Amino acid sequence: MKKIIAILASFAFVGAASAVSVTLENQFQTGDNGSSNSHNYSVGIKEAITDNVAVDLGVTQFVTDVTESLSTRAELGGTYTFSVPYSSLYTRVAVGDRFTGSSDYGYYSAETGLLIPFGYGLTARVGYRYRTAFDNTIGDKTNTIRAGLGYAITNKDSVGVRYDQVRGDSQNHSYNFYYTRNF
Repeated sequence: MKKIIAILASFAFVGAASAVSVTLENQFQTGDNGSSNSHNYSVGIKEAITDNVAVDLGVTQFVTDVTESLSTRAELGGTYTFSVPYSSLYTRVAVGDRFTGSSDYGYYSAETGLLIPFGYGLTARVGYRYRTAFDNTIGDKTNTIRAGLGYAITNKDSVGVRYDQVRGDSQNHSYNFYYTRNF
């Protein structure tokens, strides 16, 4: 566990030197329908390529309650955002790798959603994500509904909370708290 935290901290430091933003996230995931609970940690780096296009790289470490078994997802994504009246629509596509002590496989995901600024630094977000493994014999197909609220503390710092409900081969819901630093 200490090695994973050191790797994530190094990843955040290296990203901070060249990225537009770095996000640290703490996730409290509750298993539904007999699935295990977990406490997850995530770090992500995001770089704007144009006004509408950004690329990101992230790592999430999952620590299952009771057994403390570990799994990790490393993901590379791209997001296209465009303005509509009073809000912005976004679409994100990503590829990644999930690995544990006994398995390693690739997956892809697609997410679409809406960002709604309310003023005073508050922005709401609602979205839907589909994710599945490249190998259809691996049970990692999920549908996720997301809703969150972010607050810009300063023009460089923001915090937020998000609720995710996951259905499919994984059944869970999570409360996610994040901090983002823009450079």
